[in-house]
Amino acid sequence: MTEIQNDRPADLTDAAVAYLGSLSSGKREAVTPAVMNFVRWYGAHQSIDKIAPPKLGEYAESQPSGEDGAAKIKAVREMLAYAARQNWISSEMSGHLKVRKVVARVRSANSRPAVEKLVLTTEKQAEMTAELTGLKERRVHVIDDIKRAAADKDLKENAPYHAAREEKARLDGKIKELETLLKHAVIGEQECAAGTVADLGRKVTLKETASGAQRTYLLVTPREVNPKTGRISPVSPIGKAIMGRSAGEIVEVVAPACTVKYLIECIE
Repeated sequence: MTEIQNDRPADLTDAAVAYLGSLSSGKREAVTPAVMNFVRWYGAHQSIDKIAPPKLGEYAESQPSGEDGAAKIKAVREMLAYAARQNWISSEMSGHLKVRKVVARVRSANSRPAVEKLVLTTEKQAEMTAELTGLKERRVHVIDDIKRAAADKDLKENAPYHAAREEKARLDGKIKELETLLKHAVIGEQECAAGTVADLGRKVTLKETASGAQRTYLLVTPREVNPKTGRISPVSPIGKAIMGRSAGEIVEVVAPACTVKYLIECIE
Protein backbone atom coordinates (compact mmCIF):
# COMPACT_ATOMS: atom_id res chain seq x y z
CA MET A 1 0.00 0.00 0.00
CA THR A 2 1.16 3.53 -0.77
CA GLU A 3 2.79 5.34 2.14
CA ILE A 4 0.77 8.39 3.08
CA GLN A 5 2.62 11.66 3.64
CA ASN A 6 2.10 13.74 6.77
CA ASP A 7 1.99 17.03 4.83
CA ARG A 8 -1.37 16.25 3.26
CA PRO A 9 -3.98 19.06 2.99
CA ALA A 10 -5.91 19.84 6.15
CA ASP A 11 -9.24 18.74 4.70
CA LEU A 12 -11.13 17.86 1.53
CA THR A 13 -11.61 21.51 0.61
CA ASP A 14 -7.86 22.15 0.68
CA ALA A 15 -7.23 19.00 -1.37
CA ALA A 16 -9.86 19.94 -3.96
CA VAL A 17 -8.51 23.47 -4.39
CA ALA A 18 -4.95 22.14 -4.73
CA TYR A 19 -6.13 19.73 -7.42
CA LEU A 20 -8.14 22.38 -9.29
CA GLY A 21 -5.14 24.70 -9.17
CA SER A 22 -3.07 22.08 -11.00
CA LEU A 23 -5.41 22.06 -14.02
CA SER A 24 -5.57 24.21 -17.11
CA SER A 25 -8.14 27.00 -16.91
CA GLY A 26 -10.54 25.28 -19.29
CA LYS A 27 -10.37 21.94 -17.51
CA ARG A 28 -10.67 23.62 -14.12
CA GLU A 29 -13.86 25.47 -15.05
CA ALA A 30 -15.37 22.26 -16.45
CA VAL A 31 -14.82 20.06 -13.40
CA THR A 32 -15.06 22.55 -10.50
CA PRO A 33 -18.85 22.15 -10.01
CA ALA A 34 -18.61 18.33 -9.81
CA VAL A 35 -15.52 18.34 -7.56
CA MET A 36 -16.92 20.89 -5.12
CA ASN A 37 -20.29 19.11 -5.08
CA PHE A 38 -18.46 15.95 -3.96
CA VAL A 39 -16.56 17.90 -1.31
CA ARG A 40 -19.80 19.34 0.06
CA TRP A 41 -21.51 15.92 -0.07
CA TYR A 42 -18.69 14.13 1.73
CA GLY A 43 -17.95 16.93 4.19
CA ALA A 44 -15.95 20.05 3.37
CA HIS A 45 -13.96 19.83 6.61
CA GLN A 46 -13.45 16.05 6.45
CA SER A 47 -9.81 14.97 6.58
CA ILE A 48 -8.76 13.48 3.24
CA ASP A 49 -7.21 10.44 4.93
CA LYS A 50 -10.66 9.57 6.33
CA ILE A 51 -12.11 8.87 2.89
CA ALA A 52 -13.56 5.34 3.00
CA PRO A 53 -14.42 2.97 0.12
CA PRO A 54 -18.01 2.31 1.33
CA LYS A 55 -18.77 6.05 1.37
CA LEU A 56 -17.29 6.44 -2.11
CA GLY A 57 -19.55 3.65 -3.31
CA GLU A 58 -22.50 5.42 -1.70
CA TYR A 59 -21.60 8.63 -3.52
CA ALA A 60 -21.36 6.82 -6.85
CA GLU A 61 -24.78 5.25 -6.29
CA SER A 62 -26.28 8.66 -5.50
CA GLN A 63 -25.32 10.04 -8.92
CA PRO A 64 -27.77 9.96 -11.82
CA SER A 65 -27.31 7.35 -14.49
CA GLY A 66 -26.18 8.32 -17.96
CA GLU A 67 -23.56 10.72 -19.26
CA ASP A 68 -24.14 13.43 -16.66
CA GLY A 69 -23.54 11.09 -13.72
CA ALA A 70 -20.59 9.45 -15.44
CA ALA A 71 -18.94 12.83 -16.04
CA LYS A 72 -19.32 13.81 -12.37
CA ILE A 73 -17.89 10.51 -11.15
CA LYS A 74 -14.99 10.80 -13.60
CA ALA A 75 -14.18 14.29 -12.29
CA VAL A 76 -14.03 13.04 -8.69
CA ARG A 77 -12.08 9.93 -9.68
CA GLU A 78 -9.43 12.10 -11.36
CA MET A 79 -9.19 14.24 -8.23
CA LEU A 80 -8.63 11.13 -6.09
CA ALA A 81 -6.04 9.85 -8.56
CA TYR A 82 -4.23 13.19 -8.22
CA ALA A 83 -4.38 12.89 -4.42
CA ALA A 84 -2.88 9.40 -4.67
CA ARG A 85 -0.03 10.70 -6.84
CA GLN A 86 0.68 13.26 -4.12
CA ASN A 87 0.73 10.38 -1.59
CA TRP A 88 -2.19 11.89 0.34
CA ILE A 89 -4.34 8.77 0.05
CA SER A 90 -4.07 5.18 -1.08
CA SER A 91 -3.89 4.63 -4.83
CA GLU A 92 -6.81 2.16 -4.63
CA MET A 93 -9.37 4.79 -3.58
CA SER A 94 -10.36 6.06 -7.04
CA GLY A 95 -11.23 2.50 -8.06
CA HIS A 96 -14.16 2.48 -5.64
CA LEU A 97 -16.01 5.07 -7.71
CA LYS A 98 -17.85 3.06 -10.33
CA VAL A 99 -20.27 4.39 -12.93
CA ARG A 100 -23.75 2.91 -12.70
CA LYS A 101 -24.51 0.59 -15.58
CA VAL A 102 -27.62 1.42 -17.57
CA VAL A 103 -29.38 -0.19 -20.50
CA ALA A 104 -28.17 1.38 -23.72
CA ARG A 105 -30.71 3.56 -25.52
CA VAL A 106 -30.76 5.06 -28.99
CA ARG A 107 -30.13 8.78 -28.67
CA SER A 108 -32.52 11.12 -30.35
CA ALA A 109 -30.98 13.23 -33.11
CA ASN A 110 -32.01 16.34 -31.18
CA SER A 111 -30.71 15.21 -27.78
CA ARG A 112 -27.67 16.87 -26.22
CA PRO A 113 -25.56 15.88 -23.22
CA ALA A 114 -26.24 17.80 -20.02
CA VAL A 115 -23.89 20.71 -19.39
CA GLU A 116 -22.70 21.73 -15.92
CA LYS A 117 -23.77 25.31 -15.29
CA LEU A 118 -21.44 27.93 -13.89
CA VAL A 119 -23.29 30.14 -11.41
CA LEU A 120 -22.45 33.83 -11.79
CA THR A 121 -23.60 36.97 -10.09
CA THR A 122 -24.83 39.78 -12.33
CA GLU A 123 -21.71 41.74 -11.35
CA LYS A 124 -19.41 38.90 -12.40
CA GLN A 125 -21.31 38.41 -15.66
CA ALA A 126 -20.88 42.12 -16.49
CA GLU A 127 -17.20 41.96 -15.56
CA MET A 128 -16.58 38.92 -17.77
CA THR A 129 -18.52 40.47 -20.65
CA ALA A 130 -16.45 43.66 -20.43
CA GLU A 131 -13.26 41.60 -20.33
CA LEU A 132 -14.38 39.69 -23.43
CA THR A 133 -15.07 42.93 -25.29
CA GLY A 134 -11.64 44.27 -24.35
CA LEU A 135 -9.92 41.10 -25.49
CA LYS A 136 -11.68 41.20 -28.87
CA GLU A 137 -10.63 44.82 -29.36
CA ARG A 138 -7.06 43.93 -28.44
CA ARG A 139 -7.16 41.04 -30.94
CA VAL A 140 -7.96 43.44 -33.79
CA HIS A 141 -4.85 45.51 -32.97
CA VAL A 142 -2.69 42.37 -32.71
CA ILE A 143 -3.84 41.21 -36.15
CA ASP A 144 -2.75 44.61 -37.51
CA ASP A 145 0.63 44.12 -35.78
CA ILE A 146 0.99 40.73 -37.49
CA LYS A 147 0.24 42.22 -40.90
CA ARG A 148 2.78 45.02 -40.42
CA ALA A 149 5.45 42.64 -39.15
CA ALA A 150 4.77 40.24 -42.03
CA ALA A 151 5.64 42.99 -44.48
CA ASP A 152 9.24 42.18 -43.64
CA LYS A 153 9.60 39.05 -45.75
CA ASP A 154 12.24 37.47 -43.48
CA LEU A 155 9.77 35.82 -41.06
CA LYS A 156 12.31 33.37 -39.64
CA GLU A 157 14.25 36.09 -37.80
CA ASN A 158 11.27 38.41 -37.39
CA ALA A 159 10.83 38.72 -33.60
CA PRO A 160 7.88 41.20 -33.69
CA TYR A 161 5.99 38.87 -36.05
CA HIS A 162 6.43 35.81 -33.80
CA ALA A 163 5.61 37.82 -30.67
CA ALA A 164 2.39 39.07 -32.25
CA ARG A 165 1.44 35.55 -33.33
CA GLU A 166 1.97 34.27 -29.79
CA GLU A 167 -0.13 37.11 -28.39
CA LYS A 168 -2.94 36.34 -30.85
CA ALA A 169 -2.90 32.65 -29.83
CA ARG A 170 -3.15 33.68 -26.16
CA LEU A 171 -6.02 36.05 -26.89
CA ASP A 172 -7.86 33.45 -28.98
CA GLY A 173 -7.67 30.95 -26.12
CA LYS A 174 -8.91 33.43 -23.52
CA ILE A 175 -11.72 34.67 -25.80
CA LYS A 176 -12.91 31.12 -26.44
CA GLU A 177 -12.80 30.33 -22.71
CA LEU A 178 -14.86 33.39 -21.76
CA GLU A 179 -17.37 32.85 -24.57
CA THR A 180 -17.90 29.25 -23.42
CA LEU A 181 -18.31 30.23 -19.76
CA LEU A 182 -20.78 33.01 -20.55
CA LYS A 183 -22.75 30.79 -22.92
CA HIS A 184 -23.33 28.10 -20.30
CA ALA A 185 -23.50 30.32 -17.21
CA VAL A 186 -26.62 30.96 -15.19
CA ILE A 187 -27.20 34.01 -13.03
CA GLY A 188 -27.55 33.24 -9.35
CA GLU A 189 -30.69 34.28 -7.53
CA GLN A 190 -30.42 37.78 -6.12
CA GLU A 191 -32.56 37.00 -3.11
CA CYS A 192 -32.10 34.84 -0.05
CA ALA A 193 -33.48 31.39 -0.84
CA ALA A 194 -34.42 28.90 1.87
CA GLY A 195 -32.26 25.80 1.83
CA THR A 196 -29.48 27.40 -0.20
CA VAL A 197 -25.98 26.53 1.01
CA ALA A 198 -22.76 28.48 0.62
CA ASP A 199 -20.98 27.26 -2.48
CA LEU A 200 -18.86 28.56 -5.36
CA GLY A 201 -20.61 31.47 -7.06
CA ARG A 202 -22.73 32.30 -3.99
CA LYS A 203 -22.73 35.68 -2.26
CA VAL A 204 -22.83 35.27 1.53
CA THR A 205 -23.73 38.02 3.99
CA LEU A 206 -22.35 37.58 7.51
CA LYS A 207 -23.04 39.47 10.75
CA GLU A 208 -20.47 39.39 13.53
CA THR A 209 -22.34 38.24 16.63
CA ALA A 210 -20.30 40.41 19.00
CA SER A 211 -20.34 43.76 17.17
CA GLY A 212 -23.21 43.36 14.72
CA ALA A 213 -20.95 44.42 11.83
CA GLN A 214 -22.00 43.03 8.44
CA ARG A 215 -19.73 41.73 5.70
CA THR A 216 -20.55 40.24 2.31
CA TYR A 217 -18.32 37.78 0.48
CA LEU A 218 -18.46 36.05 -2.88
CA LEU A 219 -17.09 32.49 -3.01
CA VAL A 220 -14.92 32.12 -6.11
CA THR A 221 -12.26 29.85 -7.59
CA PRO A 222 -8.64 30.61 -6.58
CA ARG A 223 -7.87 32.48 -9.81
CA GLU A 224 -10.69 34.97 -9.13
CA VAL A 225 -9.72 35.81 -5.54
CA ASN A 226 -9.63 39.52 -4.71
CA PRO A 227 -9.99 40.24 -0.96
CA LYS A 228 -10.40 43.98 -1.61
CA THR A 229 -13.68 43.35 -3.43
CA GLY A 230 -14.84 40.55 -1.11
CA ARG A 231 -14.00 37.68 -3.46
CA ILE A 232 -12.65 34.79 -1.36
CA SER A 233 -11.87 31.14 -2.03
CA PRO A 234 -13.15 28.10 -0.10
CA VAL A 235 -9.68 27.58 1.44
CA SER A 236 -9.56 31.00 3.13
CA PRO A 237 -10.43 30.99 6.86
CA ILE A 238 -13.86 32.50 6.23
CA GLY A 239 -14.41 30.35 3.13
CA LYS A 240 -13.69 27.19 5.12
CA ALA A 241 -16.08 28.23 7.86
CA ILE A 242 -19.06 28.97 5.60
CA MET A 243 -18.61 26.41 2.81
CA GLY A 244 -21.60 24.07 2.74
CA ARG A 245 -23.43 25.96 5.53
CA SER A 246 -26.90 27.53 5.36
CA ALA A 247 -28.48 30.87 6.24
CA GLY A 248 -29.29 31.13 9.96
CA GLU A 249 -26.29 29.09 11.09
CA ILE A 250 -23.56 30.38 13.41
CA VAL A 251 -20.00 29.75 12.23
CA GLU A 252 -16.63 30.29 13.86
CA VAL A 253 -13.72 31.79 11.93
CA VAL A 254 -10.34 31.01 13.45
CA ALA A 255 -7.97 33.96 12.95
CA PRO A 256 -4.34 34.23 14.14
CA ALA A 257 -5.30 36.58 16.98
CA CYS A 258 -8.75 35.32 17.93
CA THR A 259 -11.83 33.32 17.00
CA VAL A 260 -14.77 35.31 15.61
CA LYS A 261 -18.37 34.11 15.46
CA TYR A 262 -20.64 35.08 12.57
CA LEU A 263 -24.30 34.59 11.81
CA ILE A 264 -24.94 33.66 8.17
CA GLU A 265 -27.70 36.16 7.39
CA CYS A 266 -28.22 35.56 3.70
CA ILE A 267 -26.97 33.42 0.81
CA GLU A 268 -27.69 34.66 -2.71
